[in-house]
Amino acid sequence: MASGERTSAPKAVAALAAVLLGLCVLANSGLGLFELVPDGAPLFGNLDEALATLGLVWGLAVLFRAPRR
Repeated sequence: MASGERTSAPKAVAALAAVLLGLCVLANSGLGLFELVPDGAPLFGNLDEALATLGLVWGLAVLFRAPRR
């Protein structure tokens, strides 16, 4: 079965969206004026940046994964 050879189109689109969204959040384009979760919130202050990093890394891994043989 050839399921591991290529990334499916919906997964590639989701990975690209995750990369772009992660870059937008981490670029701090709101200059700190608009944030999904305020950084001063206890226990959850950096949750949005952590999730953006996770999405960015996952998206890059999916897009640049070497095809299996």
